[in-house]
Amino acid sequence: MGKYFGTDGVRGLANKELTSKIAYRIGRFLGQYPNGKKNRILIARDTRLSGDMLLASLVAGITASGSDVYDEGVSSTPSISYLVNHLNFDYGIMISASHNPYYDNGIKIFSSIGEKLSNDIELLIEEYIDNDHDDLPTSPNHLGRWIKDDELINEYINFLFHKGDDFSSLKVLVDGANGSSSAIIPTLFKKFNIAFDCINIHPNGVNINEQCGSTHLKALKEAIVNKDYDIGFAFDGDADRLLVVAPNGEVIDGDAILYMCAKYLKANNKLNNNKIVITVMSNLGLKKALDEANIGYEITSVGDKYVQAKLKSDGLSLGGEQSGHIIFLDDLNTGDGILSAIKILMMMKETKKSLLELVEGLTIYPQKLRNVAVRNKEYILNHDGLKKLIVKLENEVLKGNGRILLRASGTESLIRVMCEAETNEICENVVNTLVNFIEDLII
Repeated sequence: MGKYFGTDGVRGLANKELTSKIAYRIGRFLGQYPNGKKNRILIARDTRLSGDMLLASLVAGITASGSDVYDEGVSSTPSISYLVNHLNFDYGIMISASHNPYYDNGIKIFSSIGEKLSNDIELLIEEYIDNDHDDLPTSPNHLGRWIKDDELINEYINFLFHKGDDFSSLKVLVDGANGSSSAIIPTLFKKFNIAFDCINIHPNGVNINEQCGSTHLKALKEAIVNKDYDIGFAFDGDADRLLVVAPNGEVIDGDAILYMCAKYLKANNKLNNNKIVITVMSNLGLKKALDEANIGYEITSVGDKYVQAKLKSDGLSLGGEQSGHIIFLDDLNTGDGILSAIKILMMMKETKKSLLELVEGLTIYPQKLRNVAVRNKEYILNHDGLKKLIVKLENEVLKGNGRILLRASGTESLIRVMCEAETNEICENVVNTLVNFIEDLII
């Protein structure tokens, strides 16, 4: 990670850490890279209050460098990945902080083939942001345009529509997280002829992810129980994640989605090399279930960019994260929560199985995750005392029937402490012991 760019673009507290100046400099650089080229740049945003400010700053920078901006409006991060590639844009920019609260925001940049920007170009942008002198050329005759195009989002909706079918036999409940999916789901699901209801699809700038969506499932779980729904979908703020809730309130996370999709693709001879990509956070139960189903897996660091890179390098078709980033590489270069929802609906329709029937054979180990706010992530992770404590807990408490994982957040000043074990009580005790040790170090 660099000074500004983390695992998922530039992210921070809007108007404090992520300022209009930083956004302008990013736009100014992309608007002329490489070698003064006039670029066509696609841009979209989620529903955060600060989106307008960052949009205006990015547009000012891009057009000042002579490039044209095509504004999709409020849409999803995956729409950028699809449209950049499909319509031959030079870059795509998404203004979003994904699952974070409204007061955070971020800038995600995609290449011309719909992939996250390379680290090399990110470093060049960082150098330019910190440059005291704006040495890029200016000219009153070399200015770009800001083009607002309402048809862009319709292009993306049509792409999604052609991945599905008539779903009139199913009834669905959707939690839109008051975010990007609010601009897509109502139109798309009507085209599918599906019976659906929505909650949290009325964004006001400050309610995105607020006690709703994939990070706060209580509202969806309460709404679906004792109602006549076949499935519930929960998206995050920019709709690249999906978590699912069964009619009985049971949560189907990213690991369970990967399991059901892997089995389905294998049964239909569409699972490339009979292998998927998972991350270090994937549950031990998923690995055991994949072994039982004779499906192989590769393990990467947390981050959809790492999953995507492994899928591409190994020629695989399916990968994802426990958090709900699921990548179907034969369809799209990035995780798409809405596409994942369509895939699940297709499986239910074609197999005539319920959601819970599709995940039969998967037993998830109890898992406890706590986040600890720290100032220096590397200091904590490299502390000898903490390392010795982890070894002691693994040997004396878990005894080979579980695991401990500590990792630094790629987007926030947090250490994530996770334990999997045979019981919730063991998980709780191990995680609390580690968190208390870390908190004593901070003090």
